[in-house]
Amino acid sequence: MPDHPSDDNWIGRRIASHRRERGWTLAALGNRVGLSTTQLSRIESGSRQSSVGTLIELARAFEVTLSELVAEEPTLAFHLVKAGEHRPHESANGSMTPLSGNYPGIDAVLLTILPASDAPVAHHAGEEWLYILGGSVEVTIGNDTVRLHTGDALHFPSLNTHSVRALGDESARALLVSTTSCTH
Repeated sequence: MPDHPSDDNWIGRRIASHRRERGWTLAALGNRVGLSTTQLSRIESGSRQSSVGTLIELARAFEVTLSELVAEEPTLAFHLVKAGEHRPHESANGSMTPLSGNYPGIDAVLLTILPASDAPVAHHAGEEWLYILGGSVEVTIGNDTVRLHTGDALHFPSLNTHSVRALGDESARALLVSTTSCTH
């Protein structure tokens, strides 16, 4: 059965397929991304939703873009996502909608962060730029915490341990752009 976004675990199977194509065990992949074999097994089986940070780290381990890892079709000479064609995918604390194509360098994702959800901790190579489209979030980077509201933007090296959670009783929406490596 082909991978398809209407299937709840197609991303998990795609992760397993990338891992097997490389001849890696769960332990070998876990060592590359800092996850246990149990966590990876749950992600691949669909019993655990991955955070965006974990998906970014997995994509980098496989040397593919985040869009390639979660997109249903390969990108051609350009990548276009029309307003009515957004395909959100569930993540550990809300949903993510890939907006960028399979080009190296950057990944752009529309995040919907659910209220009262856990804030998964992430750290990975590169940089992140977060722009709040609606609602409010709390971002923790290392030992620092900052609150962002509609229209605020934040840029930081993503090697620093970081997490994002929605504030209040409503979901927050944000545009997340990440790079594949730090430039400074």
